[in-house]
Amino acid sequence: MPTLLIQGNFDQANQLLQQLLVADLPLDCVIMPNTTDDTPRYQPLVVASAVCPHLTIRVGTTADYGQATWLVVLDRDSVETPANERVAELRLLMNRIVENGFGGQLIFCGRQDEILTYFAWKFSGFPRQQIWGLGTYPLARLITARLAERLHVGHSTVQATVVGTASAPIVAWSRTAIGPTPLLMYLANADAKFGADDLSKMGTWLAREAGEQQVTLRFLALIHLLQAAVENQPVIAAVTHVYPEELGFAAAAPVLIAKNGVKDLMPLALSEDEQQDYAAQTAELQTTIQTIENQQTEGK
Repeated sequence: MPTLLIQGNFDQANQLLQQLLVADLPLDCVIMPNTTDDTPRYQPLVVASAVCPHLTIRVGTTADYGQATWLVVLDRDSVETPANERVAELRLLMNRIVENGFGGQLIFCGRQDEILTYFAWKFSGFPRQQIWGLGTYPLARLITARLAERLHVGHSTVQATVVGTASAPIVAWSRTAIGPTPLLMYLANADAKFGADDLSKMGTWLAREAGEQQVTLRFLALIHLLQAAVENQPVIAAVTHVYPEELGFAAAAPVLIAKNGVKDLMPLALSEDEQQDYAAQTAELQTTIQTIENQQTEGK
């Protein structure tokens, strides 16, 4: 049975575990408490897992790092914690899991996963295909549902693409399709009261939703990807991953997600406006990473 380690603050870990209990995936779910005081707080969930035919929950030790298939890292601090402090804390976590033989996939399921994914790769020395974050995938699922509702089609018919970062998503309308038909062509031919203005409003709505915590939405997306991996059904999704080293950043764009990691696909072809927005965002990410690296160096 695959082993899923969960590391993060109690509130988020508690919520994720409750959703996993409902999903009842065939997983050995191991919680790594932030503090020893948190350990007894997980006992009701451990007890509840006894009625699940497939899922088990237990509190782990450092020995479990070496046996893990996945390590999911949730938010470990408050919203106000500066990025450089979060990265400094991440370095300690990376040292701990490397020292204890971790060799699975590292999945970031919290805020600023584009920053944490990049620095986890730098600190750990793991292959970049082994480290990724949920990125814009939860938002892509959200806008897929909204499009399906507005166009009166099934969710599986819509193939929505959202790239960039979870806090500032870029909806790639040019790469979104309804069945075999590009969305823009579909709207031009469909007998429906839905057009470019509606797409603009929908993009604004998604940006507003992205500004909220959306913890539950992230966990639903994570469970969906874990289920696909357990069933050996690779998924193409826009998750945060480290780009080739010479580019020096991590961001969300479509990759193939399988049980053994992520695999690069062909570069995504965007419209001119979308490409400009994406280039501006990645340039800002590179600047942020350089600033944090300078702060880390100064702090030594």
